[in-house]
Amino acid sequence: MLEFWFNPQVPVLKKILLFALIAAATAALYWIEPLAPDAVLMFAGAGLVFLICRYCKVHFAAKKPAGLLYRLLTWIPIALLLALIFMQMKDGGILLPGAQGIGFMALAICLFSPLSLLNRNQPPEAQP
Repeated sequence: MLEFWFNPQVPVLKKILLFALIAAATAALYWIEPLAPDAVLMFAGAGLVFLICRYCKVHFAAKKPAGLLYRLLTWIPIALLLALIFMQMKDGGILLPGAQGIGFMALAICLFSPLSLLNRNQPPEAQP
């Protein structure tokens, strides 16, 4: 999920274009059927949880990718995202709120990880 944003080989211009595309799609979905402000904040918080779990995976659990901690840090953001999507279900429809929520989560991930935009997000053992 959003690994292009953390990949140092992806050019900055491409990252900015993808960010703009995500922002435009999320804005269009918000214009069609807006989420409640508290739901937007919950999805943005899920983005922050994703960043925290990714940081922990890279720095603390990378030596044992088949271990329980690594798997747990992978599934926590996914479970949180699914819980938030199903919580927003109204009248049986989860497509628009779910896609919109994923968009707000992706925007939060991109906004709160600016070092990834500058290609300075390498793990400690890969730095010169």
